[in-house]
Amino acid sequence: MNTDNSDLMYRLLVQSVVDYAIYTLTLEGIVSNWNPGAQRAKGYVAAEIVGQHYSRFYRDQDIAAGVPARNLEIAARTGRFEDTGWRVRKDGSAFWAHVVIDAIRGEDGVLIGFAKITRDITERHQQQLKLIEAKELAETYSQQMASLSGFLDSVIANIPAGVLAQDRASGAILLANQQAQRLFGGPQGEMTGRTPRDSLSPEVADYLERQMAAAPRAGALDDAVLVQTQVGPRSLRSRTVLGKQQDGSSDYVLTITEDVTDELAAYAQIHHMAQHDGLTNLPNRHHFNARLEGAIEDAARCGEPGMGAAILCIDLDNFKNINDAFGHGFGDKILLMLANRLRKCLREQDTLARLGGDEFAVVLPRVSRVEEAQQAAQRLIDAVAPAFSIDGHSFAVGISVGIALSSQDAAGAEQLLQFGDMALYEAKRNGRHRHELFRPELEAAARVRRQIEIDLRRALHRGELYMAYQPIVEQRRQRISGYEALIRWRHPDKGLISPLDFIPVAEETGLIHEIGARALNLACQEAAGWSGDETVAVNLSPLQFKSTNLVDTVALALADSGLAPQRLELEITESVMLDSSDANVRTLRALKALGVRIALDDFGTGYSSLSYLRSFPFDKIKIDKSFVQEMDESREAVAIIRAITGLSGSLLIETTAEGVETEGQFRRLEQEGCTHFQGYLFGRPEAAEHRKRDLDGHPALQ
Repeated sequence: MNTDNSDLMYRLLVQSVVDYAIYTLTLEGIVSNWNPGAQRAKGYVAAEIVGQHYSRFYRDQDIAAGVPARNLEIAARTGRFEDTGWRVRKDGSAFWAHVVIDAIRGEDGVLIGFAKITRDITERHQQQLKLIEAKELAETYSQQMASLSGFLDSVIANIPAGVLAQDRASGAILLANQQAQRLFGGPQGEMTGRTPRDSLSPEVADYLERQMAAAPRAGALDDAVLVQTQVGPRSLRSRTVLGKQQDGSSDYVLTITEDVTDELAAYAQIHHMAQHDGLTNLPNRHHFNARLEGAIEDAARCGEPGMGAAILCIDLDNFKNINDAFGHGFGDKILLMLANRLRKCLREQDTLARLGGDEFAVVLPRVSRVEEAQQAAQRLIDAVAPAFSIDGHSFAVGISVGIALSSQDAAGAEQLLQFGDMALYEAKRNGRHRHELFRPELEAAARVRRQIEIDLRRALHRGELYMAYQPIVEQRRQRISGYEALIRWRHPDKGLISPLDFIPVAEETGLIHEIGARALNLACQEAAGWSGDETVAVNLSPLQFKSTNLVDTVALALADSGLAPQRLELEITESVMLDSSDANVRTLRALKALGVRIALDDFGTGYSSLSYLRSFPFDKIKIDKSFVQEMDESREAVAIIRAITGLSGSLLIETTAEGVETEGQFRRLEQEGCTHFQGYLFGRPEAAEHRKRDLDGHPALQ
């Protein structure tokens, strides 16, 4: 039976158990899951009790005495608490329960919660009380013993545990109740008076003989043993008791046997759930860390030079877009298919784990060469490359992989995982759908990024970010028609920090949404105070554009500042149109409905498509500065500029040439039909109060 089938059987088994209340508790005693047996025993459905403290199952006087907390403390300290006592159902009725609380610890030994199994043994308790009462009556009123024997026989016959009495000298079976007959396999008439070896299967006979041999340690509870019984393989736990016949004749041995198969299956399932991911059934982060530590220790013990453990940190490319566009149901299906593809590429001794979300990782034990880890990473990348087909949709996600080796990079599991993450970041930074090996310089770069993130969060609260405005010149009227608002950061210690250094960090950490909203509000507020009617252009990052609140954010910025909508120009890049174009076009139309202008920035740099211009009426196309700078040396650059201006003129769309630095560039672009210009020739980005306000006497316009 493979691991997947075994895990599935455990999961189905624990859900099908109705005689035991099986559930788990957090460290604080909060119920975190609930099986059908718990609902049957206590009356609560999962929705009513999950998230509640388990003390509600105790009587008021027990709660006041601190019993629930004391029981958890015993379980945490000793590993297990076991007791019987009164518990309370939802309807207020009390029942006598057998309770076991086991401490659940991760592979690292850290306590992570408790497993609790409760069984309603009210009937058994009552029967035991009746047995005690019957014994007392028998001792007190010996004359009534004969009339009580039938009652005692009935009680013994119906005890849920198997009860088997054997003569200690001969081993002959003196008594076997119904449960013993069900487990051990034979009608009472065939068992009584005969030895287990003569009347039962060899497996059962061996088991009972071992219990007889243990009789001198009377009352000891035997460990659970798997026995092939008449009803199949069952886990049995027995207790033996020595006794004397009523007439004083030879000793007898009483074996009381419980079938704990369901109980052990529940424990095993709870343990499995604590170590595995609920969606993919792969090892989770706790289990993964333990496997990684074991692989590092194993490599160190083997003593071979250069031997170590390798870690592959894996992240899906473009997965968030699928979740946003199609919902998490589709995303979960892709994760399941992905896990299956990855697993098929690995060796039996390798460990594939899901660390959370779309993050996966692999432990490769006993790796002696870097090339082994690189080849494994490439196999994973190649396996994921083919599109996933789900419900008629085709999805291409791809993965990026970061590689780190314990023999070269780090000795500890935690540090090795950090190095793998750094290499993963480098793979994503270098274009995704690739693998990168950890290098020491990546650690220094990660520290720099982390410090930038810390400083950037502080800068948002301290108001260190401000807007600089670069003029946009309208050729026809030879005037400054507007400004592009560019975010700037003046660090109190480091001075000006380039946007190229902090914008990628902002996008990686999610700060781009807060920074983008701050830039939009600042630009609108400052532009509203200008005396003229100049426009202000604000860039929207691709991540910011995907925000469901973008339209509301823009509307609020206009309302708060009082800026006329037609004076605000929002610039988006072509990469926005590349992904989920239908949804993005709807967002653009909602923005357009506010009255703002929309510009397509960096046109022609990699993803250009005429379908963009057909699907949405852009107000302006901005020609990327790379074409402007190559005009004098590249005929291709001139041809592209000419094509863009010709197309824009036909569609009545304005064009702005970026990066104009020389008068020669300006004259050439003017000849090609550009309508607007932006660059150092006309002015550098400056704070609002220092921005250039007019072009009077500018030599390029004479």
